[in-house]
This record gives sequence, C-alpha cells and structure tokens, in this order.
Amino acid sequence: MASTATALSGPPYIFVSTPACVQRCLSSGVLQAKSVHDYLSIIILDKADLIFTYGYEKNLKDLKTHIPKRCQCLLMAATSSDDVESLKKLYLHNPYILTLAEVGDGKDEIVPKNVQQFWIQCSYRDKLLYILAILKLDLVQKKFGIKSAVLNAELPVN
Repeated sequence: MASTATALSGPPYIFVSTPACVQRCLSSGVLQAKSVHDYLSIIILDKADLIFTYGYEKNLKDLKTHIPKRCQCLLMAATSSDDVESLKKLYLHNPYILTLAEVGDGKDEIVPKNVQQFWIQCSYRDKLLYILAILKLDLVQKKFGIKSAVLNAELPVN
C-alpha cells in the first residue's frame, strides 16, 4: 500500500487494477473518493463476462457508488451472458452495443465501416520503441499527457 499511496499522491490519468484493490485503496484512504468522483472520466471493465466469476460482484456494486454519472463506461466481453447483462444494468446508462463477428463467417457486415484495427508485428524488445514513435509522430489522437500510470501488483506484468 505504501508504494501505491506514493504513486497515487495526485489523481492518476490511468489506473489499472482489480475491483478489490480499488475498494481497498478507497477504504484505506490511499485513493480519495472525491478524486474519483471529480476526475474519473472513463472506466473500462475487461472480461465483463467473467468478472463476477472471479468474485468481484460485491466490489463492483460497492464501487458503483463512487462512479460519477458523466463517466463513460466500456464493458469488454468475449461472450454475452447474464453477468454481462447485470453489469450493463449496473454501470451503463445509454449503451451502444458493438458486436464484432468472426472474419469469414458471413456476418462481416455487422461491423461498422469506421471500426478499424491496426497492428504491427514486432519483437517484445521493440514494442515500446514503436509506441514512442507512433506517439511522437502524432499518428494517434492524443487528448492529454499521462501524468501517472499505476499497475496493480495483483495483475501479471506482461
């Protein structure tokens, strides 16, 4: 918690964590509820189809009280399930659902034309160099600089 407290001395732009760790940080005062309410603009819940299975249902319900109404929420799930529907009702106000089909299954037309994905195949060692070049050359739209990024120790480094 001490290193997390140091990293969170000001409101971070990016905070990567499990719901349980966010709850611990809020309850211990390491992360201020007012900062979350004042500064949080986007929350991404990855593995939305499995997150309740991992035991985070209570944490997510408790965390919801700290999320401002103006906050944009993205749910990422590989499959649709009752858990995704529960999270959708809990966190989303006016959802837009984007369903991506497998390539070649005859349903490619449901993917909007403005959805694009670009990738570069490179070695693990060169990954950060490519990211730096993309950012420095303004190849992606930047909204703000990254003040700090926190990677939760419970998450895998890679």
